[in-house]
Amino acid sequence: MRNKGDWMLLTAAMVGGGGFIGAKYLLDWGYTPYQVMLGRFLIATMCLSLIYYKRYRKITKNEWKTGGILGVLLAVTFVLLTVGLYYTTPSVNAFLCNTQAVIVPIICWVVLGQRPMASCFVAAILTFLGVGLLSITEGFGIDLGAILSFGASVAFSLQMAFMGKAVRECDPINIALVEHLTVAVIAGIIVAATGIHMPPLNKLSMGSFLFVGIFCTAVYFILQSVGQKYTSANKTAIIITSESIFAAIISVLFYGERMGWRGFLGCAMIFGAMLLAEKPMGKTVDTTEKIS
Repeated sequence: MRNKGDWMLLTAAMVGGGGFIGAKYLLDWGYTPYQVMLGRFLIATMCLSLIYYKRYRKITKNEWKTGGILGVLLAVTFVLLTVGLYYTTPSVNAFLCNTQAVIVPIICWVVLGQRPMASCFVAAILTFLGVGLLSITEGFGIDLGAILSFGASVAFSLQMAFMGKAVRECDPINIALVEHLTVAVIAGIIVAATGIHMPPLNKLSMGSFLFVGIFCTAVYFILQSVGQKYTSANKTAIIITSESIFAAIISVLFYGERMGWRGFLGCAMIFGAMLLAEKPMGKTVDTTEKIS
């Protein structure tokens, strides 16, 4: 890791990995996917507002607009992710929700005209294979949970790709504030439309909500927003993909899943991909400049 942005993104991946298990426990305890989503973003928005409340008056119209669009993409991501987690295990969910390293370079190339370096393609392939070894089990099948989880990865890849451009034009903290507020409002509307009855809160469920809300949501997206200001969207996707490593480790320790030799090999391949992304192989080309 050569800069603070990389370290911030790796830290985000560490805390984000725990979010899969925390959310899975809440689903196991009877909370709906939309209630889990509302709880985590409501807590995250309240925490960020307490710390950065003075910033709301300084948010520009462009930041409200940009943050709102990114917030809608983030809301779609978490609807698909959380509903997908309801139908599958944390490790499979983490695998399919962390394929951004393959998707983001394609989006940046096709939509933004930014051709990634050759090393990004090689690292993306290694990352995809590594996460597959880490998470796929013999009984893995393409079911509803898998489809929704992969859809979450596509939505998050779009958010990540456009975030890379947004944080260079807007304040990343302001963007994060608007994003979280947008997701909380959307989640509240969905919960109101689908029913607000929920299991009673106890110490365990409250602790899980606070954990996923404060650390796995508020801290996570602040680290992502600020960290991505100092690195590319392609590299961000590769680093964030290491979430699956931490999700697998935490799942083994606290959710009872087991990781065999394939899992350890997958971890090694992902770390190798992250190291490869540090070394330039070819030049990044902005195809929009050629057109003009």
